[in-house]
Amino acid sequence: MELDLEDDDDFDAALLPEDSWEPDNSNDEYEVEKIQDLRWVKRTRTAKRTREYLVKWKGYDDPDWTPVSQLSCGALLYEFNQGAKARARFQAMQAGDDHPRL
Repeated sequence: MELDLEDDDDFDAALLPEDSWEPDNSNDEYEVEKIQDLRWVKRTRTAKRTREYLVKWKGYDDPDWTPVSQLSCGALLYEFNQGAKARARFQAMQAGDDHPRL
């Protein structure tokens, strides 16, 4: 199959809608400012533990606990989890300092 396009067919960019960089708030998405803490919650129906993060939302004063399945801020989650691993290692090293050396 072959398409013949005439040379005088030109694309009129002026008819395209303008780019808009303003956020679309109509879909009820909120922006995460900071992840502050992590907890594991046991769901009674399945007895499965799930992660919830204490999330500080931009434009709101009080943080709230949000299941990881409802978050779409991968970079902030990664950053928080890496920091949590570093804190756990540091605490383990400090706990080792409490024991006298032989």
